[in-house]
Amino acid sequence: MSSSDLLRELIREVTVQLNDELQVEYGSESHINELDTLISNLQFLKKSLRKGENRHKHRKEMHRLQDAIGAIRYLKNSARRSGIKSGLLKEGGLKLPPEKREMLAPLNPSVVSQAVGIYKNLLAEWNVYLSSVGEDPVKPLRTVGSVSYYQQDLSQSSDKKYGDVDYLVQFPFEHEGIEDEKERRKIERDIQKKYQNLFVSFLNERQPLTVDMDETLRGSSPLMVMLILPDGQLAQIDTVVTFPRYVGWMEGRYTPERGIKGYTIGNLYKALGDYLVMTIGTDGVIVRSKKVSGERVRVSSRFHRSAENIENISTSIRTFLRDIARYIIGEEEINEHPLLSGDPGVDPENVKISSLAKGIKGLALTLSAYGVYNSDEMLNTVLENYSSGLRKNVENKKKRELDDKSYQKLLDVNNQVLNIVSKEFNS
Repeated sequence: MSSSDLLRELIREVTVQLNDELQVEYGSESHINELDTLISNLQFLKKSLRKGENRHKHRKEMHRLQDAIGAIRYLKNSARRSGIKSGLLKEGGLKLPPEKREMLAPLNPSVVSQAVGIYKNLLAEWNVYLSSVGEDPVKPLRTVGSVSYYQQDLSQSSDKKYGDVDYLVQFPFEHEGIEDEKERRKIERDIQKKYQNLFVSFLNERQPLTVDMDETLRGSSPLMVMLILPDGQLAQIDTVVTFPRYVGWMEGRYTPERGIKGYTIGNLYKALGDYLVMTIGTDGVIVRSKKVSGERVRVSSRFHRSAENIENISTSIRTFLRDIARYIIGEEEINEHPLLSGDPGVDPENVKISSLAKGIKGLALTLSAYGVYNSDEMLNTVLENYSSGLRKNVENKKKRELDDKSYQKLLDVNNQVLNIVSKEFNS
């Protein structure tokens, strides 16, 4: 294949993936990784053209390749902003530019309590506006992520500091009876876009005094709201959008174990999903498979969406491990290992990494008993995936100018949770 043909093929893949959303959720970590891979491929190709006897003939092609790399980087940045807005990516996402960040209040339990109260009042005002324009209301649910336990911390006079404030909000979905998963997901995306625009209209028309309008409307996501506290300081609350179908799931999936950073349990869900070739994310457990063979495929696989099935096999955070076992085995009634019976999912009222690890081991032993996987190989691979994901998370934070002391603390957290999971897997 010539360099020009390869360039066209790579760009075609990007275009198809962005427009047709083959196996990647737009703005997801997998989508960002896919674009990174394409950039790397183009960079490798460009570098290869600098060698050999024809290296002086390919200047025009190398220039075109650099243009393509720049274009894909632009698309990647746009996708990343979309992913942060939709909740698929969690990166802290401060909207304030560095020169204004001294205006941010320290996110202790008292400040979070103030900010949440202001935010809920803002949503109530928005609902009044939505009613006035004939639209269904949104439903504020609860804090999730690192601030899930702020009320307990407040009652105990804790001096805890949080990284950000995430608030789960249910958007309306009046399209019951939709069985096609692709159609449902498209409708959900359209609703989210519509309501984001309605929120901007609300802000512009009502000009609420508790919102820093310039900073909230700056950038790609007005749902990352910059609030003005009574003392004049600012606090950012990020809206995590969900729909009625996923409320119970999200309340558990986005709640970490108390006292342990949220990315630690999030990476364990991902490590399991990577092994099983499933997505355990914001919408439950999603399986993509080839229509002809039924083979499960990863989100980075390259084939047209008409050749795939998408299934949501569980939206129950309490039983999703059992649901996965039933799906893979292909039977509704299965002989569960006692560990799976004891921890068939996650209890959103008592989230524990150790309990999730026990449930994963129970799943592995159950699948092994049916001859699907070797339990030792499955658990070792999940643990390797988990370790790699934790390390990547911390290294990404370090790239964003994390100081050495904070970096070491995160490494210590990684070792702590790795020991917890390893102990449960090997007990």
